[in-house]
Amino acid sequence: MRSWETYGSSLPGMERVQGTGSLLVIEGTDGVGRSTQVERLKTWLEKQGRAVLDTGMTRSVLAGDGIKQAKMGHTLGPVTASLFYATDFADRLENEIVPALRAGFVVLTDRYVYSLLARAMVRGVCRKWIQDVYGFALKPDATFYLQVGLEELVPRVVFGRGFDFWESGMDLHLGNDMYDSFCRYQTLLLEEFDAMAERYQFQVIDARRPIDEVFQDLQGRIAALLGISVAPAYELD
Repeated sequence: MRSWETYGSSLPGMERVQGTGSLLVIEGTDGVGRSTQVERLKTWLEKQGRAVLDTGMTRSVLAGDGIKQAKMGHTLGPVTASLFYATDFADRLENEIVPALRAGFVVLTDRYVYSLLARAMVRGVCRKWIQDVYGFALKPDATFYLQVGLEELVPRVVFGRGFDFWESGMDLHLGNDMYDSFCRYQTLLLEEFDAMAERYQFQVIDARRPIDEVFQDLQGRIAALLGISVAPAYELD
């Protein structure tokens, strides 16, 4: 049995969270491959007999659908968006993450409050205010930051799902077209992530490598953290 600390004031009723689970965060900017790695890690951990909860932004019953609908209008202001996402995160923390940790689950989260902090600060939201807003977040057992540069990120998006209004920062009017805006917005986000990597002690993963190599790196680090024995060149069936 262990306890998780928070970055600030706890949510009511969660002043002391105890359990036997593990809270693992996969962080990084848009298009870096987080979801792919979370899916692979979940499959691998379950094969090791571990109960796993995977979660991510906008998945809460309380606020998830509302956020998605609000983003379709392209009219969300930075403060309103921050509070909306904070509601989503608080709901998932109280009703999914904490119960799973208490029950001994490995919680894999695709993004955490760090992405929300970065997005808000790039949009000019007061740094101290937004850090206080998310102060109720539990400190993870480990945060794995999938790090890439803009030169690697752009081709992945261009030849992947394409540009998105919000992922391109179009609400900030940073460029004349979506491509230009994406490059400028993602550059700002990457700077915030790199700064947070030191402050929050992220484990930095070189995500420029092939998917299998990134997975094996993550797998090795998580295996060491959880006390799992695994062959160094493990691959999914």
